[in-house]
Amino acid sequence: MSLLIFPDEILLDIFDYLYFSEIIYSFYELMRHNQRIYDLIHTRLHTINISKIDLRFMTKSQFHYICCYIKSQNNLHENIQNLILSNQYSFGQIRSLISHISFDQIKNLKKLHLIQPALDEYHILFPTKPSQLTHLILENPECNDNDRIILIDEMEELIELNIISEYSIQFRSQYPRLEKLILSQINLIDLIGFRTFFPNLHYLDITLTGTDIDFDQISIPLLTVLKLRSFNVQHDICENFLLNLPQLRELYYSNEIDCNNISLIDGYRCQKFIEQLPLLEQLELNLYLLNTQSTDICEIAGSFQNSYYLSKNWNIVCESSLNSNNFHIYSVPMLSFNILDTTSDSLVSSAVLPVDDPYANINYLKVNMTSNWPLVTRFFSNIQSLELSQLNHSKMIPTFSILSYLNKSMFLSKLRKLILPTPCHFDDTLLCHLLQQSAPNITNLDISCHYLLHLIKENKLQSPLPIRTLTLRDNHLSLNDQTIFIDFFKSSLNCLSLYLQNDNSLSETIKLFLDQFQSLYSLDILLNDPISMLIHVQLCQMLQQRSDASAELRPTNIRIWQN
Repeated sequence: MSLLIFPDEILLDIFDYLYFSEIIYSFYELMRHNQRIYDLIHTRLHTINISKIDLRFMTKSQFHYICCYIKSQNNLHENIQNLILSNQYSFGQIRSLISHISFDQIKNLKKLHLIQPALDEYHILFPTKPSQLTHLILENPECNDNDRIILIDEMEELIELNIISEYSIQFRSQYPRLEKLILSQINLIDLIGFRTFFPNLHYLDITLTGTDIDFDQISIPLLTVLKLRSFNVQHDICENFLLNLPQLRELYYSNEIDCNNISLIDGYRCQKFIEQLPLLEQLELNLYLLNTQSTDICEIAGSFQNSYYLSKNWNIVCESSLNSNNFHIYSVPMLSFNILDTTSDSLVSSAVLPVDDPYANINYLKVNMTSNWPLVTRFFSNIQSLELSQLNHSKMIPTFSILSYLNKSMFLSKLRKLILPTPCHFDDTLLCHLLQQSAPNITNLDISCHYLLHLIKENKLQSPLPIRTLTLRDNHLSLNDQTIFIDFFKSSLNCLSLYLQNDNSLSETIKLFLDQFQSLYSLDILLNDPISMLIHVQLCQMLQQRSDASAELRPTNIRIWQN
């Protein structure tokens, strides 16, 4: 059913429920080709909610339209309170917005989310005065030469800070009002200064790395909520850290523990340190126990099924593959994490108290496929991203087995992203069944270049596919295969990431892609060797002749953003 059949009144009511950027993103093409929709939107623009602007998935023309409109309206930028900018697919978006609108003009901005910002861009955003931001998210920001992320100073109004990065963060000033801090990685030693940097911290979500330090130096006196994920940190160290926080009310603790180096972590040991947190009301565990010798799963499960845990209604599941001495201990329902790494092997599970939907929060599932296909007892109702992996490549897995398992484990119609392993030791018909039958809403595919071309050449996939974002791994796309690849995807792709051969044909190949992929607005090209000065000059000349493209040329990476 087309929106165009609705009367004006209904369309105007729909616009009232949408933010300005959502309307432009959803109706931009209709605006360009349908005068009625164009007039309706412009009639309603003065009443549309512009407090939130999300530019993550904008094409260049959509982005340019929004910037020009905001710039043309007197004081409109003062209504913006929540802004999301991204260099991920639209490279240069953050810097481009700055060229249209000074951040000093966005006087009431409170929430800012920057995705893949360049090293200098956070400081460009606030050139003349201290920031009035209360919420800041930096997602995969560029780090300095020492692999450190240097934060913006003078952000005294900040209440919530979230930094998503594989690099460590360096704090240089105090954040006196900050209550909530989320860090995807921090070294143990950096916790020592937290009391000084964050005197008002109540909520901390961190992934720890590092080794032994003196925990007597670490005190966060106002902290009541802790989500602790540890990487290469011994359980004893994490346990000592927790014992320094007797004021905790909520605790999430995740770790991978080698039991060769420590006594068994079971319900009795967990209870011993939890009892020293007298105010704790909510507990979640996600522990992987490795090399537990001959410990029986019933012993570990039973240690969590005593009156202490049951009286608090803390449900703990203990799982293990058959004949394995590795165990996964986790809480249900899974409230604080949305990613689960599991296997298609038969799992032995402990009994738990009844839970209606224990895996409702899981939206990313990684499944290690084996030749064992058990009676499925777990259902993941909200999976949007599925990663299939294989550790044992000795046997080909039939499509029927995989589809049967997946259909019993999730709603395949909800899938939006699929990641396939390298190499793929399963039936070549699987991808066709998923993309064109069972999971037709997958628009994001991450796959080996060689394997995808194999499927296309063998007619195992039929064009057009619904794929809008494609990531090709492992192998470069050869000159001989470029034509068949372009013909197959040229009508659908919006975002493409791939390896190309670093030779004299590179400039011509890039030009061919930009000319043939009419819907492409993000092209990320990876090279195994630095580009030569000659090719660099050729690329610069080619891009300067195109008014619809912006680009960044790095030694082994070329990113192009075009309409």
